[in-house]
Amino acid sequence: MRVLHQHILFVSTILLSGVVLSYFPNPYMYLSILWAIVCLAASLMARLSWAKALWVNFAVVALTLGAAELYFSKAYFSEEPPRETEYSEDETNRGNTDIVDLFQHRMLGWAPANGRSFVERARFENKLLYQVKYTIDDHGLRIAPPSVDTQRRKSNCLLFFGDSFTFGEGVKDDETMPYRVSEKTKRRYQAYNFAFLGYGPHHMLAQLQEGLVDAAIDCKPAVAVYQALPDHVSRAAGLEAWSQFGPKYASAKDKLVLSKGRFEEEKPHGVLGRFRAFHRNLPKDAKRYLEKSAMYRALLFMHRPVNDDDIDVFLRIVDRSRQIIESRYTGASFHVVFWDFSGESPVEAKIIDGLKQQGIPIHLISTILPEYRGHEERFKIHHADGHPNPLAHDLVADYIVKTIINPALGS
Repeated sequence: MRVLHQHILFVSTILLSGVVLSYFPNPYMYLSILWAIVCLAASLMARLSWAKALWVNFAVVALTLGAAELYFSKAYFSEEPPRETEYSEDETNRGNTDIVDLFQHRMLGWAPANGRSFVERARFENKLLYQVKYTIDDHGLRIAPPSVDTQRRKSNCLLFFGDSFTFGEGVKDDETMPYRVSEKTKRRYQAYNFAFLGYGPHHMLAQLQEGLVDAAIDCKPAVAVYQALPDHVSRAAGLEAWSQFGPKYASAKDKLVLSKGRFEEEKPHGVLGRFRAFHRNLPKDAKRYLEKSAMYRALLFMHRPVNDDDIDVFLRIVDRSRQIIESRYTGASFHVVFWDFSGESPVEAKIIDGLKQQGIPIHLISTILPEYRGHEERFKIHHADGHPNPLAHDLVADYIVKTIINPALGS
C-alpha cells in the first residue's frame, strides 16, 4: 500500500509539474518547492533510514535550485519572466518548409527565406502581446511600399540596415520605420529594409560584401541608414548566444577588418561555449521550456563585458560599410541612428565618440525622441517587450525624412 501511495504521489506531481511549466510565470521556482515537498513526503513514507536520508537530500537539492532560480531571476531579470515568442510559417506560403529552415542562411547565419512570409506570436504571462505577419519579398527583405515614380526609382532609393528595431519586430508591415519613411516621402523613393531579428553591423557589412544588396536593388542608393544599439558591439564580437551563427570579422592593419567566416565555425571555448553548442542542438520545444528558467537563461546569455577591442571592431565594421556604400554608389550618404538609451554608459560614449572621429553622421535617439528617457513605456510595445511601437517607428521615420533624406536629396 505504501508503494502504491508513492506511485500515486509521483505520478500526480509529474502531471502537476507539466501544468506549472506550461502556465506559471517563473515556473522553476514553484517546481522546486513542489518537488521539495514531495521529497519530504517520500522521506516520511520510506521505511529504511538510508532512504529517508536520500529523500531529505533530494529535498535540499530542490530547494537549493529554487534559491538559485530566485537569485538569477532577481539579479538578471528583475523578477519578471520573459516574453515568449514562437514563429510559424504563414499559411499562404506554398509547401511545408519548417520555420527553422526559413531562418538558415549560408552567409548571414539566419535570414527570412525569399518570398516566404512568417508569423510571430509573442506572449507574456500567458497573454498574447501581439500576433504579427511579416511579409517577405523575393529578395528576403521585409516589404516597403513601391515607388510611384518609376524613373525616379531608377535614380534614387533608400537603404536601411539594423536589427529587429529596423525590421519592425512586433509591428505590422506598414508600421515599420522604413515603410513609414517611404510613405512620408510620398513614395518618391523606394525603401529597402535589409534588417532582421538579432542582426548587427557585421550582417550589414556581409550583405554589402557578398553582393546581397546589389542583388536586391535596381536603383541608385542615395541615402543609407544604419540603426544601431549599444549591444551591437557584443553581437559583432560574437558574445551573445544568438551571435554564434553570424558572420565574423577581425581587426586588420590600416583600420580595416577582415572576414573570418562565421562564429559557429569556431571550436567552442570554455564551459559556456560548450553549453551554448549543446543548447543549439536541442529540439525547439526543449529550448522553449528550458529557457523559462532564469538560471538557464542567465547561463545561456552570460558573457564577459565588452572591451575596447570589441568597440574598435564594431567601429571598423561600421566605417568599412560606409566606405563601400560611398564608393560603390556615387553621391550616396551614410548615416547612423543610435539608441543612446541611458546617456551614462561608457560604451555608449565610446561608440558616439568613435563614430564622430570617423566623420560618420550620427543621430542620437535622445534627440529624435527627447521624451524617451523617463517615458520609455510610451514608445515601447509593452513593458516586457522593449521594441519600438508604431508611434516610435513613425517619429523616427519623420526625423529621418526631415533631417537626413530631404537635405541629402534637396527635396
